[in-house]
Amino acid sequence: MTGALKRMLVVVPVKDFSQAKSRLGPELKPSDRAAVAAVLFTQTIDFLKNHQEQSETPFDIAVVTGCFEVVQMIEDQTVHLIYDCQRGGLNDALHLAADWATAHDYDSLCVLPADIAAPQFEEFEWLLSMACSGQSLVLCPAHDYGTNVLIVSPPDAITFAYGTDSFANHQAQALEHGLDCIIAPAPSFSKDVDCMEDLAEVDPKLLPKSLSRRVV
Repeated sequence: MTGALKRMLVVVPVKDFSQAKSRLGPELKPSDRAAVAAVLFTQTIDFLKNHQEQSETPFDIAVVTGCFEVVQMIEDQTVHLIYDCQRGGLNDALHLAADWATAHDYDSLCVLPADIAAPQFEEFEWLLSMACSGQSLVLCPAHDYGTNVLIVSPPDAITFAYGTDSFANHQAQALEHGLDCIIAPAPSFSKDVDCMEDLAEVDPKLLPKSLSRRVV
């Protein structure tokens, strides 16, 4: 992003694959849930890397995690690692990422979940373009009224509130901190993989062979 007037960091938070996708149980055994999480994470990083050069909004990529397996997967100079040694949960991990982004002079922080089923580049480009203010919060709601994509400028302008009623809580954060709040629904980014019905919609080619045969 050399020479960019505004600097954007896209961060993907990831917990241990062995602890991910608990809502897919008891239909899937733990090893299958971990496999789903790993495949979706890899797809997300590939999506970002493939479109990084095409984007009219320049961005860098980072992963915040405390999982050693994830660390091994991203030994790549094009992806920054923000190591979460405390493993205090998603909101704590994002505050760590926001502090890192601020320390490295980023103007905006985009939080992208690692489990979007079928992200579309045109929609992602549109979402990034919404961060037009130096004091703003862009929210892409999930299909269940949670928060999927979140873009905050500056990176440390809010207290992250992922969990129950996160979409409403993040809107309240914007009001509390005097940020322009932009609601930006994007169909492909509203759908993440939380339950078996979501998993059935994923392209079978993205799943491990042993698992794709079980998903109908």
